[in-house]
Amino acid sequence: MAKVLVTCARSPAAIHLGRLLHESGHSVILADTKRFHLGRWRSWPNKCLRHPSPRFESQQFSQWLQHVVKTEAIDCVIPVYEETFHHGLNLGTLDCDHFCSDIETLNRLHNKFEFIEFAKSIGIDVPETILVKNISQIKSKLTPDHILKPVYSRFGENVIMKPDLNKLKIDVSESNPWILQKRLGGKQYCLQGICKDGKVLSCVAYSSEFTVSKSSVFFEKTGKGDLGGIIEKVASNCNYTGFLSFDVILGEDGIVRPIECNPRATSALHLYSTKDKIDNAILNGEVIQCTGSSRRLVLPMWINLVSNLFKKGHFKNWRKAIKRSKSVEWNIFDPRPGFLQLISLLGFTMVALRRRISLIAATTYEFEWNGK
Repeated sequence: MAKVLVTCARSPAAIHLGRLLHESGHSVILADTKRFHLGRWRSWPNKCLRHPSPRFESQQFSQWLQHVVKTEAIDCVIPVYEETFHHGLNLGTLDCDHFCSDIETLNRLHNKFEFIEFAKSIGIDVPETILVKNISQIKSKLTPDHILKPVYSRFGENVIMKPDLNKLKIDVSESNPWILQKRLGGKQYCLQGICKDGKVLSCVAYSSEFTVSKSSVFFEKTGKGDLGGIIEKVASNCNYTGFLSFDVILGEDGIVRPIECNPRATSALHLYSTKDKIDNAILNGEVIQCTGSSRRLVLPMWINLVSNLFKKGHFKNWRKAIKRSKSVEWNIFDPRPGFLQLISLLGFTMVALRRRISLIAATTYEFEWNGK
């Protein structure tokens, strides 16, 4: 059995992945920049480690990564979320398997304009997208049928759904470009693939019915898998290794169009169960199926309810979703990790207040990637 290092232990998805690997017989070490992350106080991790900020202490993080791989005899390092980009910078420097792609590939897919151009070049239908470096260049094209968002962003942060030129107060420049994208009609889905050397080993799709700040908080398989073959087309053309995710729109014309790519894992990891043997895909390159049950984020689901309390039919659908899903964080037999989430929330709140950023931005502040 392998000894694996799973990073971003603050995220529920990373904890779920670590538990699946542990239940398959592997030794799991969790790591994060935070001391009180969701992996603390759990019985199954072999160790919980703390590392320097990949964003602000890049060299120290690289040294830490190499040191841990050597001293702990790690067989495979598995980045999960935004820290994946900093792992891409270190690809080829570790004496073990590294489940990620190089930084050039990751950056091309993460950059919202470059991804659209790349997707177009390999024959994928995409929405009309314009790179914006000065607001004046789009004055005549700005309509409620467009969306404005930064080239580098995450979790729906700073997305402007119906831009009004008279009310726009955004920093757009050569060094901080945005994109203007045509808003598509249809149903939105989130896709995630597990890939190795350009081969898709597993894929899952879920809809975005319940969201908070444009991010899904309820996860349920749709049975559609790799909609439009988007994951396979991108992975094979990039020789991609790692988790590969997309937000796509299934239009009324039956065409699936990606609106952005996230070259990292998403909460789709929660849809995998122990019997799916996710370790066989990541460690051995074997094709697997996703068979897990529906999941929900408890606190965000309540926020979703309050935000849509007066929306017709929402409470009825919300209650049905609660009944047919399991909590990601809470376990009646081991409530301590659930309380850790509250401690983590307090820590992120302090970061948000100190840095004058949103609470969502605070969760990735130490390792987010904005092109450098």
